[in-house]
Amino acid sequence: MMRILVLDLAQDDPKKCTGKRMIRMGRAERTLRPRGLVLNPISNFVLGPQDRSSFDTITVIDSSWNKSDSGFFSKFFSSSRRLPILLAGNPVNYAKPYKLSSLEATAAALFILGEREQALEILTLVKWGHTFLELNNELLERYASSSDVVEEEKRIMIDVFGLEV
Repeated sequence: MMRILVLDLAQDDPKKCTGKRMIRMGRAERTLRPRGLVLNPISNFVLGPQDRSSFDTITVIDSSWNKSDSGFFSKFFSSSRRLPILLAGNPVNYAKPYKLSSLEATAAALFILGEREQALEILTLVKWGHTFLELNNELLERYASSSDVVEEEKRIMIDVFGLEV
């Protein structure tokens, strides 16, 4: 089981904020300083199963997609990883690639790192958690079993999304 930390920037509606929900439900702790693996949507490094041996803590930066800027995230490059392409299951950004909520990003990271039970437990905290899993289960399985997530992501972008890489 991995420790989950939330760096809450207080940019979202507190009732809808999935980072706050993980804290309220006892699945994460609030932090003022990122530790361990930092989930960072602009990192040059992609999270893969090989990262499990290097980290025992995940920090998710809980911010609004509409209010965040790359300048803020650029401060967290030393131990940061971005997630490979996944689709949001949340009602705000449904089926949009990469636009995951903090809860979805945390669950995806846990899944890829081999902590499936903890990931599934996190997804039960929201009504639409099953939707995220239905949209991404095959992709998550592929990433979790891949020795080269960057290459796997390229194959998925071509095979699943029909994108040229």
